[in-house]
Amino acid sequence: MSSKINILIVDDSPFYRDLLTSSIRKSARVQIAGVAADGEQAIQAVLRVKPDLILLDLEMPRMDGFTFLRWLMVNFPLPVIVVSSKADVHSTFKALELGAADFLEKPAGQEAGTEFDQQLIRRIEVVAQIPIKKLIKRTELFRDTRVPLNVSPAIEAKPSRNHARLAKPVRAVVIGASTGGPTAIFSIIPSLPKDFPLPICIAQHMPGGFTKSFAERLNKLSKLEVYEAQGGEPVEPGKVYIAPGGYHLLLEARKGTPLTVLKAKGPEDRFAPSVDALMISASSVFKGSLLGILLTGMGNDGLEGMRRIKSEGGTTLAESEETAVVFGMPREAIEAGVVDEVAALGRIPAEMMALCAKANLSLPELQ
Repeated sequence: MSSKINILIVDDSPFYRDLLTSSIRKSARVQIAGVAADGEQAIQAVLRVKPDLILLDLEMPRMDGFTFLRWLMVNFPLPVIVVSSKADVHSTFKALELGAADFLEKPAGQEAGTEFDQQLIRRIEVVAQIPIKKLIKRTELFRDTRVPLNVSPAIEAKPSRNHARLAKPVRAVVIGASTGGPTAIFSIIPSLPKDFPLPICIAQHMPGGFTKSFAERLNKLSKLEVYEAQGGEPVEPGKVYIAPGGYHLLLEARKGTPLTVLKAKGPEDRFAPSVDALMISASSVFKGSLLGILLTGMGNDGLEGMRRIKSEGGTTLAESEETAVVFGMPREAIEAGVVDEVAALGRIPAEMMALCAKANLSLPELQ
């Protein structure tokens, strides 16, 4: 890659092509290599200018973004950020399954400003550094795990050598992720059998308006029931609760029953949902019977949450550098010494099943 990141913009809207071009020109690290109004022009541009990264719209005439993305990942794999409106949210997750690395919500009308510019450049700088081999492997892993494992955790899941040390009763699982997280979660949850014995709560950095469709897509792929958390519902075994965008998903115990609680994003919050907020609240409820899992993402959200889980006597697991498309969040927790187990993404479902074979739903009632 050259000293500057060369971007190809693919969008049929002149307004959004101009908006993205204007945003990119405000950065000294990023430059425009070319623009295209549909998939056919995009193929020609890729072969001509050989960009480092592509900003891709999905709904376009002649050749849409999906057809182009399929061609790209087979013939000239490159990092792709889908720039999508809320109206295209279902299409966005389909594009992630096909190999796109990340997505960014289009600002509506005249809402673009400094915040959008900064977010766009930050995403570009992070995604441009992702090795394309990791993205290809992630897409292949997702395809391989479309059929859930029809096995019993107690019988088939083979524990790692550390599981004798980690043989603690587990009653709930919390998962945190950011950049690259949707496809990682798409590969984990559908791999779990329908008799998985524990509740799972997930905080994935994602804007409001996208998490409901994320939950619906995950539910369609999985044997477990997956919901966008509404707040106030009981946390039940075998169900998966997704934190809604713009809110923190928290847990609290009322009369011995763990319930979901939603808290709106405050002005001081960098992320909503926050991985730390979910993990810390869940650890207060489940104490040492909680399994915390930290997946791919930039930054350090999840570090304090994993620290709290470990200090309460719970178990912590982080995705390895081998498969994390962005190793920032797992690295922070690993280097801080608050991770019990490190595993490649493809091993995480089996690790969960082995650990949760120790599930003890008859632990003393929650306070």
